[in-house]
Formats: sequence, C-alpha cells, structure tokens
Amino acid sequence: MIIVKIFQGPGNQMFQYAYGLAAAKRVGTELKLDLSWFEKNSGHRSFILDRFHIRTPIASNQEIEFVRSKNGKNFLEYRFNLLRDSWAPRHRKVIVKEDLSKFDEELKRPYRNSYIEGYFSTEQFFADAENEVRNAFRFVRPMPANVQQIADAINGNTVAFSIRRGDFLGNPLHNICSIEYFKRAVERMKEIVPELNLLVFSDEIDWIESNLKFDVPHQFVPSMEDHMDHMRLMSLCQHHIIPNSTFSWWGAWLSQPKTVIAPDLWITDDSKVHQEKFGHWVETRHTVPKSWLRIPAKLEGETMM
Repeated sequence: MIIVKIFQGPGNQMFQYAYGLAAAKRVGTELKLDLSWFEKNSGHRSFILDRFHIRTPIASNQEIEFVRSKNGKNFLEYRFNLLRDSWAPRHRKVIVKEDLSKFDEELKRPYRNSYIEGYFSTEQFFADAENEVRNAFRFVRPMPANVQQIADAINGNTVAFSIRRGDFLGNPLHNICSIEYFKRAVERMKEIVPELNLLVFSDEIDWIESNLKFDVPHQFVPSMEDHMDHMRLMSLCQHHIIPNSTFSWWGAWLSQPKTVIAPDLWITDDSKVHQEKFGHWVETRHTVPKSWLRIPAKLEGETMM
C-alpha cells in the first residue's frame, strides 16, 4: 500500500490526496492516509477531506509502522525489503519526501509499498487521474440555505474574487501580492467579462470592505459556519481572480474555469528567504496551470497587503 501523510490546511490536504489517488492508481496498489499530524495540530488546522466523497481508508498506527520499518510477512521478506531499499533510487524508497527544489516528476511512480510526504502543489501530479480527482472532490452534505441563496445568484458573469490576508501578513515567503495586483486583475478581467459581477471572498472581509473600492458590481461573501462553503461557492463560478492561496487554487480548479487570473509568483522569488525557511530554493513555477493567466504579483513601489 501507499500511505500519504496528510497535513496543513485545506488546499494542501487536497493536493496531497489528489497526488496519492493518482500515484496509487499508476502503480496498482491501495492508498491509505496518515492523519496523525492532526492529533497535535487540530487547533492550528482542521481535517477537511471528510467534506468530500472520499472513501479512502485511514492507515492505523500499526500499518504506518509496518510500512515505515520495511517489515515483511516473514524474516526473509523483511531482509529483502531492507536490501531492496538500500539499492533503490530516492523516489522508489520506502520512506520518501517530495523534492521541493523542482517538480519532482519521479514521484509520480513511487514504490508500491511506501510512506510519502510532500505538498504536491501542481495538477501535473494528477492530470492523468483528473476524472477520479473531480469525482472524489464532490461535496457531501446538502448546501445550507444561506449558501444556496448566494449560489442561486451565480451566473456566467460572476467572478470569484479572493484575497488572502491572515497568516500571510508579514510573512516574507507568502505575502507577495500587492493591493495593485488585485486592481490590475479586475481591470484585466473586465476585458474578458465586460459585465462582470465580483463575488468577494476573504478571511478578513471587514478589511476588504474598508480598504478596497470597486467600480464594478460586487457582493461580499460573509464568514460561514463551515469555511469550506467558500470553496464550494468558488467552484460554481466560471471566472476567478485568485491570490497565491491553495484554497483559492482549488476553488478555481474545481469549477473547470473559463478564466483564472493568478499572480506570476506563488511564493517570493527572494532566494535568501527560501534558504532561511527551507535550506534550499523551493520551485513553484509549476503550481499555476499553463491555461491560467498570470499577471505581476507586485511591481516596484506598490503597496503590500
């Protein structure tokens, strides 16, 4: 079996699951999920894959230990597993982490009995299993009345417009989109959808209302009991303006969009910040699909969020 570690926020969890689903299909084995990260971090991030039609089994502690220890049904199988792993290339070892310095294409075909950890933040890891991924990421519960009311008003001119603030503020790795980026994106979208109507999403909607002025019809989406309903509404829109947020990325991707405007950078291009955070350069040019429209996240002198 392949066991994929699930951790961090909604968008990351979805990338990790999509990767595992596609990888297990390629190598012909079962996928199980390791959710142990949430035992210590549930106050920081909540598990959200249960919002979808996902029936993948959760790996037990015993199964995780069995795979990670390269164990076998008997002593000879155990010794073989140790020997095989010592000679295997990196991506075919039993315990493997994604190489974030590049698009780690080799990990598309891992060893069929392995424990895998990574972010996998590109559709290139699951493009050949797109139908399976879309089928899995169907929302389970009926849409609440307040969400349905907003959904009913969405039409072909609606643009899902999302801004990420919160933990991005002051973070040199992620705080890369200027206020002007969003204004540029609206102007560009007006060329594509002349009679557009913005559906505005944010983790700090009060700040958006006070600090951004729109010259087009718009509606602010309030906070909701289940924050995943924001993604659900995004997925109903044909056009999207997104920041460098995996949550908004998935809201756009799930919609099979006509237009997505995204920043040209996904994280900072300051190599010193990469070195401080990760000890090496982190490559993210593959994160935004080629069919999406990229515009500058920040120009010199522009105001940061």
